[in-house]
Amino acid sequence: MSVGETDIPKSKWWGWPSDANLMRTIFFGLLIGSATVLYLDFTALDNQDGVDPLQTDRPILPAVDRPEINPNAPQYRPTEQITVQPDILSAPMSATLAPNGIMLLSGHIDPGAAERIKVELDRTKEYIKTVQINSPGGSVSDALEISDKIRDLGFNTLVEDGGYCASSCPIVFAGGVSRVAGKKATIGVHQIYGASGKISAPQAMSDAQTTTAQITKHLVDMGIDPTLWVHALETPPEKLYYFTQAELKKFKLATKLN
Repeated sequence: MSVGETDIPKSKWWGWPSDANLMRTIFFGLLIGSATVLYLDFTALDNQDGVDPLQTDRPILPAVDRPEINPNAPQYRPTEQITVQPDILSAPMSATLAPNGIMLLSGHIDPGAAERIKVELDRTKEYIKTVQINSPGGSVSDALEISDKIRDLGFNTLVEDGGYCASSCPIVFAGGVSRVAGKKATIGVHQIYGASGKISAPQAMSDAQTTTAQITKHLVDMGIDPTLWVHALETPPEKLYYFTQAELKKFKLATKLN
């Protein structure tokens, strides 16, 4: 601590802006995110050398326990309301122009997906009004890029009845100017996966802090309550925190339930 620091009022020294709650959310999110990546990189990934955790043959994951809601609720049985086929979710993300101004984004968000999806969105932008999404998630950095592109082009987003949007997919969904979720849509989040292979503890912590900050800032920029990502940080990667309809509205992830 340098000379004179103790003379600065604590509130000034920490630098909290007027919106203290938001900054505290970011601060504690960074800490939790760091612990998450450290844990994943030095335990679970010890048994997965060379395996890309984004490549999965089980794209629809079970729900994390939610004792505060009815255990018979659909969030506990996601496979019963999801109509999109698992093989579509397992394939690398593709963009398909459909009738009525719909662009279909389907499949897992593989590293590099953003570049080809952005090219396709630009190429067909005059025909698009809404981007309809079905994805089990994947690369967070690619999800952020796709989401930014959707917002830049002024498109709406949709997860229809029977649709599935999980892990990093809600980041893409967040890019819509208007964000519509079907009443039987399944939308959920969980912890960020660490990268395959070994990385140092300082690098793991740095990556966690950077990624959590990027996600938090993006949600704020999109007009969404960033506290929703706390549920991602608290949920192990082998399960998902599926949002209820009330939570989708509460966190402003969905602007309309259809």
